[in-house]
Amino acid sequence: MNRSESHSAHSAVIVTGAAQGIGAAVAQELVAQGYRVALADLQREKLHEVAGPLGASALEVDIADPESVDAMVARVLSLYPRIYGLVNVAGIDAPDASWREVDIQHWRRLIDVDLSGQWWCTRSILPHMIAAGGGRIVTISSVCGVVPCAGVSVAYGAAKAGVIGMTMSLAKEVERHGVMINAVAPGATGNTGTPMTIKRRQQYGEKFPLGPIGTEPVARAVSYLLGPGGDFVSGTVLNVSGGYWHGR
Repeated sequence: MNRSESHSAHSAVIVTGAAQGIGAAVAQELVAQGYRVALADLQREKLHEVAGPLGASALEVDIADPESVDAMVARVLSLYPRIYGLVNVAGIDAPDASWREVDIQHWRRLIDVDLSGQWWCTRSILPHMIAAGGGRIVTISSVCGVVPCAGVSVAYGAAKAGVIGMTMSLAKEVERHGVMINAVAPGATGNTGTPMTIKRRQQYGEKFPLGPIGTEPVARAVSYLLGPGGDFVSGTVLNVSGGYWHGR
């Protein structure tokens, strides 16, 4: 699928978690690049606040519920005959927790949303992409899925590591159908989810040589993978960590 097809009025890119943070930044970047974007999130009012100025579609979805995801995908297909891209941003922000604090409810909630939620969205869209001859999927992992993040919930680390495993395994299966799936591993953005305290910002300043990265570098990385730069990129993890980790 070439760039003109990806920007066609007949194709769309779905961005989950688009009501704030990385998701909103990705939506704004893609609209600026000429993509038709469908914004999806559980936070209805905030979602419409983001979608309105962009002239984008806004769809309510609970990514932890497969039926809700299927309904969202069906709605997008009623608006656009082709789904070119999916950007899996929606998730629970990294909670601070020791292993002793990770009870059953905490573990299941993190895994259901941060890992299974990305899978339900991907699983629902893949048949349409394959039938259309290809597409792009970008999953959002985290540095905590690659290297230890002291003080962050082990459930979050497990979920984000699982996203990487899912991405690499699935890429091997679907790339022959023209579907490229890759992951982005952001470092601390500083302005998504729960705002950082001054102390936390100082701590991150010591760990991230390039500083807290903000949402824009992540959005540009997603745009790269969706565009011509991603034509021969499959099953990779794009490091956008601000120097927190290097290599694999």
